[in-house]
Parts: sequence; structure tokens; C-alpha cells
Amino acid sequence: MRVGTPFGEYPFEYRRVERRADGVAIVGTVAGIESTVVLDRDDAKRAAKALALPVAAAALLLLARRRIA
Repeated sequence: MRVGTPFGEYPFEYRRVERRADGVAIVGTVAGIESTVVLDRDDAKRAAKALALPVAAAALLLLARRRIA
């Protein structure tokens, strides 16, 4: 994964995933600096909404393909 910063774009090299009280944390480094990304419940809800349409479209295409075959 790449991370955009005001100083340029750098790779995010993850080392571990942690469960925390406020969500799930992805721990790694960006440009050699220890970094953490925390995903909470609101992030999961937004991701589910964003993925709903593409997943529904893929499911419809799969069903249509099976009906034709």
C-alpha cells in the first residue's frame, strides 16, 4: 500500500494487526517512521456502504452468467 503525504508518496510496510478497544490497528512503517492506522466501527460502516454497490453488481453478473450457461 502506498501513503500520500505532503512530502510525497511512500510505501506503507505493515508488520502486524492488533485488536484494540477502539477498533483494529494496523501497525507498520511509512518512510522508516513507526505508523499506526486505526479502523473503528464508523470506518467499517463506511467501507460496507462503499462496497455494497460493486458487490451487488458482481453478484448479479455471476447469477446472470450461471443462468446463461
